[in-house]
Amino acid sequence: MFTVLFGAFAVVVFVLMCFGFYIFAAFVFYRLGEKFRVGSFLGFLIPIYNVMLLCDCAGISRWFTLGIVAPGIVTLAMNVVSFYLFAPVFEPATALVSFAANVYLWGSIAKRLGKNFWLWGILTPVLMGLPVLVLAFDKSLPVYRAKNSVNTDGDEKGGTRYIDI
Repeated sequence: MFTVLFGAFAVVVFVLMCFGFYIFAAFVFYRLGEKFRVGSFLGFLIPIYNVMLLCDCAGISRWFTLGIVAPGIVTLAMNVVSFYLFAPVFEPATALVSFAANVYLWGSIAKRLGKNFWLWGILTPVLMGLPVLVLAFDKSLPVYRAKNSVNTDGDEKGGTRYIDI
C-alpha cells in the first residue's frame, strides 16, 4: 500500500515539475518577446504559437516554425507506422534538421540583440537553452541596420541604431 502511494506521489511531483518548467520557459520567452514588443505571456503559453512568436522576434517567417516542429512529428509518425524499423534512419536526420533550425532561430534573435550570430546560435542548442536566459534577462535591446544611414562603425550595410523601448 505504501509503495503505491509513494509511486502516485512521485508521478504527481514529476508532472508538477514538468508544468513548472514549462511555465518558466514560457516566462523566459515572454521576456524575449517583451524586448521586441511581440506577444503576451498567454501567447507564449500556447505550445506551437510560442515558436511562431519567437520567429517574429528573430525577424524570420513564421513558416520557419515547420523546420523546428515538423521533423519530430514526421519522425514519430514514420516510426509508429514502420514499428520503429527505420528509426536509425529518421532520428539522425531529424536531429540534424532540428539543430540547424534552432541555430538559425537563436542566432537570428541574438543578432537582432546585437550579439554574435554563430556563437549564440550554436551555444543555445548545445547548452540546452541556457544562453537563452542571458538573452532574456540581460540589458541588451534590439538593434536594426538602417539602409541609408552614414557608415559609422565600419559596417558595409550602414550604422547601428537602437530602438528605444
